[in-house]
Amino acid sequence: MVEIEVTVADERDVHGLVRRLRGLFDSSEVTYDSERKHVRVRAEWESRTVTAVVDAVKEWMDETGADSASLVVGNRSFTILRPDAASAASTTDDQIRALATIADFVRSAHTAKNSAALLGHACERVSEVFGLARVGIVQNTPGTVVAEAVASHHWPLHELAEFTVLPEVQAIMRDAEDSGAVVLKERPAGAAVVVAPLVAADRCDGFLLADHGGSAFALGASEQALLSTLGTIISAFLEEASAHEDLQLAGEFKTDFISLASHELRTPTAAVCGIATTLHRRGDAITADQRRRLSEVLYDEGMRLHRLVDQLLDLSRLEGASVRITPSALVVRERTEEIVRGVAAERADEIDVHIDPALIMQGDAVAFDRIVSNLIINALRYGQPPIAVSASAQDRHFRLAVEDAGPGVSRELEPQLFERFTRGTNVARSGAGLGLSIARSYAHAHGGELLYTNTTPHGARFELVIPIS
Repeated sequence: MVEIEVTVADERDVHGLVRRLRGLFDSSEVTYDSERKHVRVRAEWESRTVTAVVDAVKEWMDETGADSASLVVGNRSFTILRPDAASAASTTDDQIRALATIADFVRSAHTAKNSAALLGHACERVSEVFGLARVGIVQNTPGTVVAEAVASHHWPLHELAEFTVLPEVQAIMRDAEDSGAVVLKERPAGAAVVVAPLVAADRCDGFLLADHGGSAFALGASEQALLSTLGTIISAFLEEASAHEDLQLAGEFKTDFISLASHELRTPTAAVCGIATTLHRRGDAITADQRRRLSEVLYDEGMRLHRLVDQLLDLSRLEGASVRITPSALVVRERTEEIVRGVAAERADEIDVHIDPALIMQGDAVAFDRIVSNLIINALRYGQPPIAVSASAQDRHFRLAVEDAGPGVSRELEPQLFERFTRGTNVARSGAGLGLSIARSYAHAHGGELLYTNTTPHGARFELVIPIS
């Protein structure tokens, strides 16, 4: 004896199913429970018994349009779906999955503390949802054709950066940007990569790239549509996060700028005004020796005031992104020696310049002067002689280093070394804490970088690195 229960979700013409089953079995063997919405069949066990019930249910579903029915045979259960209903159910599942993915990402985006956390989570979620081995995001740099690697999941940023400059990958990124849609292409050796543009309004802010670590893979139409939607959402949240960070930085900059101006300008200004007043009111009464000492202090404080005003002007230009880089041919040794004479004055003999007189670089003269002068002033203020300045052009990069034999930078200060208003522990010798920040900003504006390393056995080494076009 076998007992088969058929549970229906829709009671439309369920009595037709009962009649159909009673035509196959004795009437006493087929019952219908209206409360539990199921039909029970009790019959002698034969291999064709279950098949007959399944066929009868399918025929009833075709006639009535019912989407599904559940069968329980002993301790086994299964569901029967009409073919078109199965397709609709699959589509519904895809839609639910897509909406859940989007909802999860939006919730996490609202809790991200900054754009870096936002992009990092986006890479992780895309890897999980689509089963991709490596995911990374590159962001377009305004005014250039360079895309900077900013976030990744299981994809080291330096490898992602190298990957995005490959000619075939550049072509895929251009296709994605031009079409505004996800592009999935096979690369040489059977590898595949998917690129989704981060599109906001009418511009492309960057790209999301993903692969399977060098193997081929495929994405369905619904998955590509979901990835495209996520790209748009990422771009929108990135824009909002960047605007919020810019607003925070602007507020911090304004506060720091006012604090610096009110504090740092006061001392040299007071000294200059005091000496000028003394000379004006008592100039005829003071001795030659007093006049000489006043003249020395006036020169020192005047130069201090001049440097501080220059730094504030540099800072305001860099903050307002109004710096314009105009490359020209610079004779590096000649230009460096001019800078040394200008900023070191009587201490110029403490600085050794080891640069080939024939070395020429294509660079912006103002940016070069600001960077090198700040590095030399920093070495004179915090380091100890001998101070060495060297430069070379090799490996497609121009490099200039300023190295001293002082105590170097403490480990505590090193992480904030290039941040604005970072000052050393020796307040008497500290400046406004702007020199290195300005120097690095000019290096970045020049498409380069400013690096720091401690030297052996002691000392500080700052190196300017600028790519050669």
